[in-house]
Parts: sequence; structure tokens; C-alpha cells
Amino acid sequence: MTRLRGWDGLLGINARNTVIARDNPREAIRLVNDKYATKQALAEAGIPSSPTILFAQSRRQAADIDWTRMPDEWALKPNHGLGGNGILLAAGRPAHAWQSPSGKPVTVAAVKNHLRQILDGEFSGRLRDEALFEPLIHTHPAMARLAHQGLPDIRVICVRDEPILAMLRLPTKDSGGRANLHQRAIGAAVDLRTGVITQARVGDRPVTDHPDTGTRLVGEKVPYWIQILGAASRCADATGLHYLGVDIVIDATQGPLVLEVNARPGLQIQNITGRGLDAATRR
Repeated sequence: MTRLRGWDGLLGINARNTVIARDNPREAIRLVNDKYATKQALAEAGIPSSPTILFAQSRRQAADIDWTRMPDEWALKPNHGLGGNGILLAAGRPAHAWQSPSGKPVTVAAVKNHLRQILDGEFSGRLRDEALFEPLIHTHPAMARLAHQGLPDIRVICVRDEPILAMLRLPTKDSGGRANLHQRAIGAAVDLRTGVITQARVGDRPVTDHPDTGTRLVGEKVPYWIQILGAASRCADATGLHYLGVDIVIDATQGPLVLEVNARPGLQIQNITGRGLDAATRR
């Protein structure tokens, strides 16, 4: 495994962009920017990802949806969405309407309107987009215990088929249940060899416990760690990327699922882990 030298090996934004231009083919970048096509590529490679309930490519297809046959739980996503924008969740259907994870009603009219916005490209910056309905992911209990709410995930940076750095992203009250670090979710460094959390931060502040729940984070082990690294390492061959970030969630029944593959992963993982990426990306 590549050994990094810590802070003296930081990769800056310009150097990262050079690495991406050098190592990530354009067709591979186009592939991973398309969530549905990425899922097909992962499935062909035997890499676990969330299945698709329904894929809507046009308003005509959307108009033909039989809403009475839709499941009680689902996640509706823009196919080319960025940063988790445009996602609508249904966590049950106790009566005539679905309900959100927080218990608010989600009517058929509201779903139709959200679907129209997705198809019109309002969440992707495109002239048109497609929409994905996927099963709702239920967080594995060991992971749910570490988070306040929402869906925690694991980001693994790989250079070709080699995992280089890993962190766990945990939602907080301040992040609104999202695992986005810029919204003050927790970033927790995970040791590649053991899967154990070694340190954690909220913004610039080091923490050892979750600020909302008091749950101890440092020293906890991420479940399914060998499977997580195995899935991440296989994404390079499946997508054609040579420098990539793989986002993985752990479902309560299905175990690790690849949620997304990124051709331009952010650099915050270096701040979270205290390890640089410069040496690992040099030829």
C-alpha cells in the first residue's frame, strides 16, 4: 500500500485538476456523471449498488407512471444531479400520501411537480435530465448509532485499483441530516488497514464524540470494512477512471452499496485524515 508523508504531501486544487486531465478519460468522466449508466457499469462488474425502481427519461414516460403501483418507500433523484441536490424521499405511505422521513406528507401532486423539475434540468444545470426512483436505503444500525440523523457514507479515494485515503461522513443537526462537510457534517478519518476511526472534525474543530448525541466516534470500527475497500477498488476498472472517489453507504439488509463514483473528488479528505495525496498521484 502506498505510504504517504502526511502534510508535506498535500495535493492542491490545480495539481488535482492536472491529475484528472491526465488520468481520467473524457468518456469515463461522462459515464460517472450519468448515475443510471454508472449503475449499469457497476452491475456488469458485480459491484453492489442500489437497484432502480423506475427510470424516467421524458415527460411522456412520467405521465404514464401508475402511482398506485409505486412502493411505499423510495428515493427520487436527478440522473445528473450534483451535491445531493434535488433528492426527494418517501419513507412510508400510511394513507393516500407518502410521508417524508420527518413525517411530512408527500402527495402525488408534489411528486409529479418534483419529477417535472428534475426532467427540466433544474437540479443539474442541463436543458433536460432524467429521473431515477431507487429503493430507500435504511442505514445499518452500527452506522445509525454514530449519526444524528440522515444517511452517513464512506468516501474512499482510489488511484486506479488502490484505496489511498478513507473517511466517514456523518450528518449533524447543523448539516440538516446531510453528509456534506461544507454544511458542517462530521468528517472522520478511517484507518485503511483496520477500518477504525482515528480522528474526526467538524469544520476546523477536532472532536472525539458526535456533538449532537455524545456518541463516541474515535475508536469505533466501520462494519464490512474489507467489503467496502473491495468494492471501491473495483470501481476503477468498471468505470475507466484512474483517479476517483467512491461513495459507499451501508444498508441494514444489503450491506455496502456504491452510491456514487466521482471523477473530481474534493480535497477535504486530506484535512480530515491529516494525510496528503500528492505522492500517491505522481507517476
